[in-house]
Amino acid sequence: MSVSVQVFRERGAVPDLWCDDRTFAVVVARDAGSAVGSFAVLDLGAADPNLRFVGVVAGPEEVRVPLVEAAVPVVRDAGGRTLRWVEETGELSLSAAAALEQLGAVAGDEVHRWWRRELAAEPATTPGGRGPGSPTAEGALFRVGVGDAWCDVEVDEGRAVLVHDRQEEGTAASLAALVSLAVRQVTAEAPGIPAVETCVAPGDEVFEAALVSLGFAPTTRRAVEYRLAWDA
Repeated sequence: MSVSVQVFRERGAVPDLWCDDRTFAVVVARDAGSAVGSFAVLDLGAADPNLRFVGVVAGPEEVRVPLVEAAVPVVRDAGGRTLRWVEETGELSLSAAAALEQLGAVAGDEVHRWWRRELAAEPATTPGGRGPGSPTAEGALFRVGVGDAWCDVEVDEGRAVLVHDRQEEGTAASLAALVSLAVRQVTAEAPGIPAVETCVAPGDEVFEAALVSLGFAPTTRRAVEYRLAWDA
């Protein structure tokens, strides 16, 4: 694979790869003119330059190194000191992991666990409210919110993936309400989707309790956070 990369800083140039309003830039990898991978750089607004920027990566392992290499100067020039992103354990080969290590990327010790809830037997329903949404086709993104917490949902490859964030820790009941709203939206817009999955950070017992109350169960899938830091 002969890969070229390009950095985009405007939503209009790559609207399908722009995550949300926190997106600072998107690096796109192309092979023979076709997009084969992307790395969205999100600015979380943290005062600490080591915590300010995170990445959302997509694509085969062969494009990881060029994507990360192109994302680093974007973050560094904006005042960041560290770039962080999550990789699924088991999806990176030893050679790909070694290539990231040669760049200076280090895998964290904390392991994130994926949780799953089967939906196959559930009828479609119409939720009472939702955040801004987009079309219901495969791969569509929409957002739901409850108070200061929100949940982005992506329907992709036969599953719905929930990515949640919150300003305060909240309670299991409030998070259950948020996730329940997201699940109802999935069943309404994509009733054929068999399952919903979400990733839980280590030690997030409140979110785990919310998931258990809704019938989610932990899976064998894991993810770890990679960090690539540099001197000022």
